[in-house]
Amino acid sequence: MGQSTKANVPPPVPELIQEPPTVPDLLLGMARRVPWWAVLLFLLIFWVGIDMLNDQNDRDILDWLADRPEVNTDELYDVVYEVKTEVLLVSETVRVRGLDDTSVTVPIQQVVSQEDGVINCPEDATEGCLSQRGVVVTYQDFENANRESPNGTVETKGLRTGVVGPLVRVTLADGVQTVVAPNDILSEEEGVLACDAIAMPDCEALSGQIVTFNRPYSLRQGIRVRADARIRHLEDGYEITIRPNRILSRREGTLECPPNATPDCVPTPVTYVVYPEKIIGTELRGDDDKEVQIRTVEQQTVPISRSRIINMEVGTVTCDRSEDPRCQDYEGTIVAVRGETFSGRLSTESASQYDIILEGDAEATEFERRDIKEEIRNPDGCTATDAIACEVTITMNDSTVAGRIIADNDSGITIETVPEKIVTLRKSDIYSITARTYKTCALNNPRGCNAGIWLTIIVTLSAFSLALLIGLLMGLFRVSSNPIFYHLSTFYVELVRGVPLLVILLYFAFVVSPQMRDATGVVGNITHPIYDTLTKIEVQVLGNESFLAEAVIGLAVGYGAFLAEVFRAGIQSVSRGQTEAARSLGMSYFQSMRHVILPQAIRTVLPPLGNDFIAMLKDSSLIAILALPELLQQGRLYSTRTFQAIPAYNAVAIFYIVMTLSLSLMVRAVERRSRLP
Repeated sequence: MGQSTKANVPPPVPELIQEPPTVPDLLLGMARRVPWWAVLLFLLIFWVGIDMLNDQNDRDILDWLADRPEVNTDELYDVVYEVKTEVLLVSETVRVRGLDDTSVTVPIQQVVSQEDGVINCPEDATEGCLSQRGVVVTYQDFENANRESPNGTVETKGLRTGVVGPLVRVTLADGVQTVVAPNDILSEEEGVLACDAIAMPDCEALSGQIVTFNRPYSLRQGIRVRADARIRHLEDGYEITIRPNRILSRREGTLECPPNATPDCVPTPVTYVVYPEKIIGTELRGDDDKEVQIRTVEQQTVPISRSRIINMEVGTVTCDRSEDPRCQDYEGTIVAVRGETFSGRLSTESASQYDIILEGDAEATEFERRDIKEEIRNPDGCTATDAIACEVTITMNDSTVAGRIIADNDSGITIETVPEKIVTLRKSDIYSITARTYKTCALNNPRGCNAGIWLTIIVTLSAFSLALLIGLLMGLFRVSSNPIFYHLSTFYVELVRGVPLLVILLYFAFVVSPQMRDATGVVGNITHPIYDTLTKIEVQVLGNESFLAEAVIGLAVGYGAFLAEVFRAGIQSVSRGQTEAARSLGMSYFQSMRHVILPQAIRTVLPPLGNDFIAMLKDSSLIAILALPELLQQGRLYSTRTFQAIPAYNAVAIFYIVMTLSLSLMVRAVERRSRLP
């Protein structure tokens, strides 16, 4: 038996000796573990990015798509404010049109009445006369008065300046000359007739034989065409014409004589009015919470090299009233300058102008042919339509630059042609805000970052947040036992998933939004507050009314249907026993969903939610059809303006790839962390 047992013992297993891996095997294993797709994509982005950063044109494109960001800025908003301003009322007039279509301007002092009505044609009117309806103005006509049977007279004073036959020529205080019949003269004496210093500040008083007389007038009627009020600002004498209905208040006062007035000057009774003055410019960052600083005129300077200066002289500079209507002429420097030379590629040309892309610039610069003294083309005689680039060098005509010298060194001088003008306003004086658009994108002014890539991010985050709410609600309805909820949610999901997203965006922009705005009755009472609220949000983000709200809601509704199916699948992936166990513990349906089912479902749906977020980021480019300045729209505008389509759309693609790749890596990380053990 002992031999039998020994015979059944298995032979020993020989020990396996594992040889160490060779270097090629190690390298091959490492190569297999490397995500080569990510390496190649990174290298592509790195290569294209470095190439674009080394080119000035491409850097300008990237800067444009990023809304030209800055680190710090003092420019907050482009604004149009209406500020309550007290001014001097110079005159008021009414423009009146008669039945014969002739118009006359009547001072408000000669207007007897203004009321709605009809002027009928007289019985002896010519053929074709038509009665006219409107505001009927009855006024005193002195020039064409019927002296034999006037409707009335006004006691007037004037300076006797001569005779015309039996009549006396008289000059009135406003400079108008008239003739007076001797029997209309009430008195005549030596004296001084004060001129109308309000209407004519530089006028001089009339001295001599002062005549007091009855000035006859006839009453006329006509239809009011327009009414005007001439006003003068007190600080600088700037005058403009406004409509009388813009006057907020009036008060009577006295205009005191200036310090340099003549001894015979006397204070003049005047009318002061308050009106909403438009202040247009850039709101600057300030330290006072009660005041606002507005730059109404930007400084303009011209650098001039020494070699281009022909001569300089001191003289009177006529200010540029197209930039600042209220500016005053001043003593400055007038510089005669030789024409500057420019070189670049000819983009387009016409009989009157060139468009040249200068060296180092991305956009074409316009030059008028009449301003060019000499041009050289390479190749000789080339045009903008040739297959090869047409390089052109132009020399401008000699010119004159006038202004103040603000810099002077060995290389040249810098002339300030238009000085900066900053107006300080009290916030309490602001009557209304007509426009307030965010100005510069900067770290200390993030609200200014509302175009290009920033608007793409804003729209994507807003739309996806709303889509999550819609998707979660519809997903809960899809697994509900309530037939109404189930069928409504299923109808929504199947309908929206069957319509292209672009159609949904256009539908919300041009169908839903106008219907909400124009609805009447009970529906209008519901939709108008919603529409007004969405409009205010658009103004807060972009500074003006746009299709931003429609774009966000359209994207959210479109993606809400897909997210509803994601949530439905996530909820149904949790075993039914979990629900039964929660209900057996006394939880209601909503409690079991909140505390048991949804926490487990969220872990399951996180990766597909991340993928849908990436898809929405790319689909946000569709809102370019609504003229919103998002990333693709900004690229298209740049391409249209500069005719550089390839670099513009390359930059757009780079931005999208960087964003989607970063989000993909984040989704992968979330997926690994949320994976069940």
